[in-house]
Amino acid sequence: MVVLEPPRVAPSGTSSAVDPRTARWELTGSSVEHLGAGTTVHLPGPSAWLLVLDGELAVESWQATEVLTASDAAFLGRAHAYRVRTTEATRLVLASVRQSGGEPPLPEHFVARDFGTTHRGITALVEMCPMSTAHHLSYFATSYGELIAAAMRKHHRELADDPPAPESLAPELGRVVAAVSHDPARSWTLEELARIAHLSRSSLGERFRVALGTSPLQFVRQVRMHRSRQLLADDDRSVTHVAFAVGYGSVAAFSRAFTSVHGMTPRCWRAHSSRPPAQAREARSTHEGEDRTGQEHRRQT
Repeated sequence: MVVLEPPRVAPSGTSSAVDPRTARWELTGSSVEHLGAGTTVHLPGPSAWLLVLDGELAVESWQATEVLTASDAAFLGRAHAYRVRTTEATRLVLASVRQSGGEPPLPEHFVARDFGTTHRGITALVEMCPMSTAHHLSYFATSYGELIAAAMRKHHRELADDPPAPESLAPELGRVVAAVSHDPARSWTLEELARIAHLSRSSLGERFRVALGTSPLQFVRQVRMHRSRQLLADDDRSVTHVAFAVGYGSVAAFSRAFTSVHGMTPRCWRAHSSRPPAQAREARSTHEGEDRTGQEHRRQT
């Protein structure tokens, strides 16, 4: 049984253990939904978190459409900006999230692949113990939300981390990590990676999950995203150059992959990361305004 402790509140006159710069999550309600194929998923609240237990669904925004399969989780910070539909019979957890505190620790659109596999305890909890709106604003709501948020932040941090050093891993995994890190632009397949490791595909996948908490092909994407951030830091390199340098056949494909990981397009990331914080927030605000205009234009046309 999982026991959730209420967050500790510092006595008056002492400093709180909670970092005021980090937004906190409260779950204002959650449910387990059983939906048929082709069903529109009605996202609860202005911000939503979802976890696919079985089946498949598509998350559509004006920029791209992303497919989520079993064990994938997603945080949609502006739920109204997305259209979610099941592509087959699907069972999923839907939760309404309220953020409070400082700057959000996650992008407004963030997908955590294999969340259910990596966090089996949380998956069992949210599946067996949906939270009614009666718990809203209680310690339980905050603890429940922070439990999920901590796991999502862990995924986000790992995506931004440098790839592990090959020598820090078992030899079979070290060979794969070294090969991918040396040539991230190659069109890697699971079969090729398994041959390098001298393992079967299933054995390679299992060892990757145990050692690195991800799958081999998701690791390839992690390396590509790491390399793309390095290249985007150089303003002399065009986004097109970066896209092909990290193995994507088009700028559109690269932009979709980059946005799904970072919550913003490569151009917006470059503008955001190359300016002082105040200017970056202003640029992001302007960009989001343009995004809303573009979305409205698409709806009208």
